[in-house]
Amino acid sequence: MAELTQQEFEQAVVDLYDHPRTKHSGYEGDHIRRRELNLTIDHRLGVDFPLGRRDALWRAQQQVEQERLRFAARTLLAPIVVRLGANRLAKLVLKQYAQVLTADELRAFFGK
Repeated sequence: MAELTQQEFEQAVVDLYDHPRTKHSGYEGDHIRRRELNLTIDHRLGVDFPLGRRDALWRAQQQVEQERLRFAARTLLAPIVVRLGANRLAKLVLKQYAQVLTADELRAFFGK
């Protein structure tokens, strides 16, 4: 399966943020985040990674993002929550992505 090289990936991410093709304000739009996820998939899992599984990863990413925002709000309230919340968030990321990816794909996506 062909993958983007590190250089191709980095250049594509720079281009994404330097020249966003969206009318969303700033860099916060779902469109930008979705394109960045697809670039990461192309780099780590290959450009032929199936569309249905890309969509499933996007849904998992959206659930993680909601929890990340809740975590950020809680960190403003109590510093002790930070450590507990960070561990919970990391476990959620792995759990959500593990529903879509195989063990080998998880290692490839998050680093070997």
